[in-house]
Order: sequence, then structure tokens, then C-alpha cells
Amino acid sequence: MKKMWTRIAQTVTVAAVALAAVSVSVPAHALVYNTGEAVLVIYGNEQQGYLNLGNWDTLKVSGGSFDVADILNTAGVSGANPIEYTIVGNSGALTPMWFGSNQAIGDWTSTQKTLLNTNAYNTANTNWRGQLTTAADPTRKIYAAADPLLAFSLYFGDTDSLGGLSSVRGSSDIDSILHLLERTGVASTLAGVTTAFLNSSTKLLTIGGGEPAPIPIPAAAVLFATGMIGLVGFARRSMGLSR
Repeated sequence: MKKMWTRIAQTVTVAAVALAAVSVSVPAHALVYNTGEAVLVIYGNEQQGYLNLGNWDTLKVSGGSFDVADILNTAGVSGANPIEYTIVGNSGALTPMWFGSNQAIGDWTSTQKTLLNTNAYNTANTNWRGQLTTAADPTRKIYAAADPLLAFSLYFGDTDSLGGLSSVRGSSDIDSILHLLERTGVASTLAGVTTAFLNSSTKLLTIGGGEPAPIPIPAAAVLFATGMIGLVGFARRSMGLSR
């Protein structure tokens, strides 16, 4: 009898370990997404692809590489129109909020930062997240652009007008850098955090490396330009004296 109970206990233990392994193997980056998480969106034709990238605070510090071959294929996001991608998310409140843009933070004007509508962006996030949660289909990654309930573009609109903007895109074309920005309070807190790059050949999304600093003008170039201006001035004076 004792041996029998020992075998039963061992069997239960093995089953519990197997169940735990199965639980761990469930995709951690499937969509449904929660507040505090970042979502990759790939779109531009009749289909849109979504992928939960995990916690935003972890992502912006540690970066990561994500295989999106199951999104970028003939049955997924492909077609004649340019393929765009972005990353969206928020804290569940107006700020912090984060998104991708084709424009580095150094190129944003103070007016553009002020025009970014946190209310509109927060509402879009909340409503879209709510519909995805209601759909309760966490393994699905491809959605029709015409889907009135689940399509990213129908909640966030054309990304050329992200949050009410008309002069800044909230996306980048595939094979172009996507600047990941975060706003934590008033307009002036909008800051560049890091960058992402979606490669159409490798089908990899790579995040990390920080936001590149503006390229300074070399001192030699400045001296050369100053010298040229001086020579032009000298030549003009010389011509005036020779008349």
C-alpha cells in the first residue's frame, strides 16, 4: 500500500511539473495587452499585424529582438502599398504614454509637442485595448484593416495625424528607423527613449541602442566655411579698390 501511494505521489508530481511547463510555454507576447505594455503594429494594406512586446519600462531599458515572420508574409501583412509600423501603449492614464514616430525628438518643435493630444491618444488606447480584450483571442496576430472592432487604424486613425498632429507621423516605413518617444507629463516632457528597426529581409524587429544624438558639425567644416566667407569678403573689397 505504501508503495502504491508513493507511486501516486510521484505521478502527481510529474503531472504538476508537466502542467507548469505547458503554462510557461504559452506565448507571453500574444495580444491581449494590458496597461503598461507596448504593442507592435504592422500595417499598410488589407491586413494588419499585432504583437505584444511586453512591459514598456523593461523594453525601453533592455531592448530586444522579435521575429515577426508570421506577420510579414503573403497571408499576413503584404501588398502593393508601403508597409508601415509603429509601437503604441500607455499607463492607463493620460501619461505616461509612448509611441513610435519617424521623426526624432530633436526635430519636434515646441508647437508640435503642445499639439499632441493626450486625451485623444489615451481614448484610442483604452477603446482598442478593450475590444481586443473582449475578443479574447490571444494567439491571433493578423486582423483585417476593415474590421470595425479590432482594426488599429480605425481607432488611432491615419498615423500622419497621431493625437491630432498633422505634420508628424506616428509610424515609420518598414526598413526605416522608428523613434520611440515617451511623454510623462506636460508637453515639454516628451522625450526620445530609444529606437526600433523592422527589417523586411530578416523579418526581425530590433529595439535598443538608445536615441541617436544629433550629428555635430565638425569643427574643420566650420573653420572652412568661415574661411570661405572671409575670402569672398576680401575679394569683394579688392575688386572695389581696383575700380
